[in-house]
Amino acid sequence: MKSLSIAKLQTLNVLVYPEIISLFDIYTCHIRPFLNSQAIELEQSNACPKLTYFIKEEKKWFLLNNLELFHIAKSPYIDFDVLKKEVAVKYISKNQFNFDISFYELIDLIAKYNKEIDIKLIYTQLNEILDQEINQKLFGKNIFAITTFCQLIKINEQTYYKRPSEGVL
Repeated sequence: MKSLSIAKLQTLNVLVYPEIISLFDIYTCHIRPFLNSQAIELEQSNACPKLTYFIKEEKKWFLLNNLELFHIAKSPYIDFDVLKKEVAVKYISKNQFNFDISFYELIDLIAKYNKEIDIKLIYTQLNEILDQEINQKLFGKNIFAITTFCQLIKINEQTYYKRPSEGVL
């Protein structure tokens, strides 16, 4: 395991791993914009101590988890205290990639902020992403049912159905 500063990460060609871009998009478009400044600050402070996985390939660094770290590394508005912070990184090969890491990180964020975000829209998006193979691997089922989603984010189905949905697909 190696440690890198945020400043060093900003100089590298850091990209989101193609297999999780859709998960990252959910975070970027449907969770992060609905967080208040305190929640974003909390997520940024949680990003640094979290072990972050990368696949290095041809001078590109593919981020596999730690969704907020990508925003920190790409942001031009980071103060010097943040730039000095160290992030624990682990390099893995492509064949060691595991969708679970990113998926469950996103699920934890959905559970944490479920009252602020449109969970119905997010469920619909996740349901489109999770094909039969991924569902079998994650849950031993062919589909991603609403009941499974509710269990993962620790709400009951009544809460899910009572929630308004702002999103239009």
